Amino acid sequence: MFFKTRTPRVLWIVWMWFLIAPCLAAAQQPSDVLGTDGQDQYAELSSSLEKAIQAEKQDLEQLGKSLEELKRLKTTWAAELNAARLHLSAVSNLISLSSITLEDLDKALGSLKQTVDGAAARVKEFQDKQLEITAKGSALAEQRAANQNRMETLKTRRDDLPIIRTLAGQLKEAGELFKQKEKVLGDFQEIYQKLIEDWSTVRDEGTALLDRLTKRMAELKREELFRRSRNPLAALGLAEFRQDLDHAAMLITQGLQPGFWVELAKALWKAGGVLLVTSMLVFVILEWLFFRFRHVSELLLSRYPRSEKPWCFLTLSLLVHSFPLAGATLFVFGYTLARGLYETSVFLRGLCQILMVWLLTSWVIHFLRAVKEILRPERFAFVARRIRLLVSAGRWLLLAYVVVQESFGRPSALLLLYRLSLEIAFLGWSVAFWREVKRRVSEGLPSWMVGKAWISNVFMVLGYGIALAGLLLELAGYGLLATFWYIGWARSLVVALWLFLFFMSLREWDVSMSTAAAFASDIEEEARSSFRWLTVKTLWVIWFFAGILSLLLAWGAKQTLIIAFFHVLNTPLPFFGLNFRLLGLIYAAVILAVTLVGAKWLKRLVKNHLLRHSGLERGLQESVVSIVGYVLWFIGILAALNTLGFSGTSLTVAFGALGVGLGFGLQNIFNNFISGLILLFERPIQVGDSIEIDGIWGEVRKINVRSTVVQTLDNASLIVPNSEFISGRVLNWSFKDLRIRRNINVGVAYGSDVELVRRTLLEIAEAHPLVLKQPEPSVLFVDFGDSALLFRLRFWTTVPVCLQVETDIRFEINRMFQERGIEIAFPQLDVHVRTLAAEAPKAKEARDPVRADGDWESDGGT
Repeated sequence: MFFKTRTPRVLWIVWMWFLIAPCLAAAQQPSDVLGTDGQDQYAELSSSLEKAIQAEKQDLEQLGKSLEELKRLKTTWAAELNAARLHLSAVSNLISLSSITLEDLDKALGSLKQTVDGAAARVKEFQDKQLEITAKGSALAEQRAANQNRMETLKTRRDDLPIIRTLAGQLKEAGELFKQKEKVLGDFQEIYQKLIEDWSTVRDEGTALLDRLTKRMAELKREELFRRSRNPLAALGLAEFRQDLDHAAMLITQGLQPGFWVELAKALWKAGGVLLVTSMLVFVILEWLFFRFRHVSELLLSRYPRSEKPWCFLTLSLLVHSFPLAGATLFVFGYTLARGLYETSVFLRGLCQILMVWLLTSWVIHFLRAVKEILRPERFAFVARRIRLLVSAGRWLLLAYVVVQESFGRPSALLLLYRLSLEIAFLGWSVAFWREVKRRVSEGLPSWMVGKAWISNVFMVLGYGIALAGLLLELAGYGLLATFWYIGWARSLVVALWLFLFFMSLREWDVSMSTAAAFASDIEEEARSSFRWLTVKTLWVIWFFAGILSLLLAWGAKQTLIIAFFHVLNTPLPFFGLNFRLLGLIYAAVILAVTLVGAKWLKRLVKNHLLRHSGLERGLQESVVSIVGYVLWFIGILAALNTLGFSGTSLTVAFGALGVGLGFGLQNIFNNFISGLILLFERPIQVGDSIEIDGIWGEVRKINVRSTVVQTLDNASLIVPNSEFISGRVLNWSFKDLRIRRNINVGVAYGSDVELVRRTLLEIAEAHPLVLKQPEPSVLFVDFGDSALLFRLRFWTTVPVCLQVETDIRFEINRMFQERGIEIAFPQLDVHVRTLAAEAPKAKEARDPVRADGDWESDGGT
């Protein structure tokens, strides 16, 4: 800050009060009556005003000195501004060169980033100064206005005393000081405004140039990737090795000096400042939380039923185990990218690469250690063991490669020899590994590979192809492409590992949820199954798109490719005057799926919570629940149509076409739909009613949009169109009243005590707990039958238990009739056969030696 306020505002408030109070008091008196006390108050006020004027003069003098200092600094800032502009011009010319190398652009990127950050810092600094000047100017305007008011008050006085003239002169002097301060503050504002405009221009031009430089580097990287260099074997000369060894010795010597690390710390501090310290503290706290979370999660996983869901356990275990390392990697990457230090700071870039290598290899190693407990491959355990040893050794070799590459910062013979040695060693390991696999496959396949021998052949060809193609690219001079080839397949391997784990976990979870749903009640299962279905399908969709996106990122896809992918999804596709989008189709499917699940859960909420204790009939509750579901479906369908691109005009045309369709082929469906609405509102049948259709008894389970589901007593589902309940004849045993009268017919033998039969039947009916007392049971003497005296027992019960009551009463009738000696009659048939005397001898001779002149009698029963 180049100035400092020396007169507090409260001093001016006190001074104003001392000025106003005597003036108000004097205004009530004639001038000739003003006494000694009034003059003393004015003298004290004049003394205070004089002190304030002296303070204002000192403040004005200090502001003048600050303005002179600002003008001197303006010259220095102008030199910095010119240097920044020259640097921007140099970088712009550098980008335009066709023969520029990637290393030169990398260096220019770091310096340009510093220039842009410096310009942004200058703009922020000058804007803060300008805000301070503005605040001081506002306070000065208030003081000047107050001073002007005091002067106007003194002018209204009629007395002409020396003290009054003195006060007027002092107020005038203060006003002049305020004008001078206002002019100085205006100069401050003008200078800061000009500085802000100049440095903002540098900042904006630098930002645009930074984007150009980044794009140029990306283009150059793509060109370098497919650019063939000279034969790598020709670059392995003695002079190159000597130069690289000298450079490595210099780096080691430099690293052993404390000054190197001090300079590195200063560079990091300059790039981050206080934010770096804050970030380190946040990092330490987060890592402590990550380790605590891993400890707690491991305790919980120890109780996890790993035998039931082994793949879910393995996935969770792998996530928990790598949580601290993954958190550290994400934090360092996030800080480096947020501060724009990935391209400019070799230390942070190398640290990010080291953390990433360690994280990816730790995932593979942990997976290979745990997978043998699940698959238990007896004869093929060497596969996991050898791959684990390869990854464990390759981790340290790759870390050394990262350190050498970032330390040299340029292509070198030593780095080329090291990379070539790694590629040859990997090819040798692949040959030995796949020979052993082929030998063991020839001896016999494990049970899980029976009929799938082609799997080993595919992996064998892929393994040989990766190792051999990378080495051939290196020998052909495409070193960068070979490196990209190996890195891409390594990332793809990790992505495939996680995709496989999530695939197996999702399948296990889906199977376990389906098994649990089989034992759930019908009311809960209808809502939970739909939610489970939506969750599983959503996770499968996420798994699919996440797999594609991860594979693209593994092979170096940038943000532009991902944006282009979503742009293609959002591209309108004209179809009969409508514009459809693939993304709109996805949104519509999501809306319909959410509507499906939401309708089930909302209906369950309304039924089990809102209407549970309402006292309404069950059928009425079901009608309300169905109507709520229809309303939600109507809203969901409209939302899905709007997402697909249907406007109000399009919907009008669609509904007009629907009306034409209703007049022709859809009238039966529409008839059933309207009949379903009539059933819901008029309620001639309701859910839970016992009905009889064409002699078939059943219970109404659900009234759908088109049909009604009736469950018969044989547990068969009878699907009846809704229109049949409206236009046809249906016998509803539960309509308005659940009571039902049942009849049991029984016949007793002739000669039985009919009064005893009557009392026994009434006693049996009255003793049953499910027989209603009102109306009372009754016994009718129906008729005299051919073989029995016919009685009918009539009693009242309820529809749900009527068949069971009838069965119980019949058992009891049979038992008590036997105890009391009442014979239940059965049909008898008497047959009398008479033959003519003249025809009897002929009949005897012709058919049977039985005596023909006699009579025989046969009694039979059915």
